[in-house]
Amino acid sequence: MIVANLASKPRSNTRPVWVLTWAAVLIGLVLTAVNIRLFLSSNQTLDEQVVRRDMLQLQRDALAGEFSGHAAVLEQVPWKNLGARIQLVNEVLAEHRFSWSDLLDRLAEVLPWQVRVVSVSPLLGDEEVTLVLEAVSKDRDGFLELLDRMVTDPYFDDPRPSRETWPEGGKSSEYLFSMRVLYLPEGEGER
Repeated sequence: MIVANLASKPRSNTRPVWVLTWAAVLIGLVLTAVNIRLFLSSNQTLDEQVVRRDMLQLQRDALAGEFSGHAAVLEQVPWKNLGARIQLVNEVLAEHRFSWSDLLDRLAEVLPWQVRVVSVSPLLGDEEVTLVLEAVSKDRDGFLELLDRMVTDPYFDDPRPSRETWPEGGKSSEYLFSMRVLYLPEGEGER
């Protein structure tokens, strides 16, 4: 079928082209406005960041000065001798925690009536105390009885005689001895 063209001149439909052109112009304007807004806000943010950076730099400089002052003080500390000083303080504290009254009470419980203590020297350890005892007895039986009592007592352990002196020529009837024994302040069962 043949269609006759009744128009005097051919007409082209440009309406879609104009719609697309105006849409592209509108989108371009919106994107330009967004870019201008971002540009202006980023410049304001940049100015704020520069101010903040300068403030942080001033704070860092102040802290560096304070740090160097503290470092100078720390350099004056005798670090090499500090360990020895701490050890001495710990020993003094351990001696203050040591209860002499408990030791003497427990020692009195194990001493036989014929034994007299001349001196007691404690050497403090972590959980135990080594006692160096010097004592006098009327005879050797008192010394042996003291050893037996210390072996069975829960607060004393490992008694070791270190020196015995027999009476000479009958002038003295005293039997002198010294011994080392472990004293357990908490008792044997709680160790």
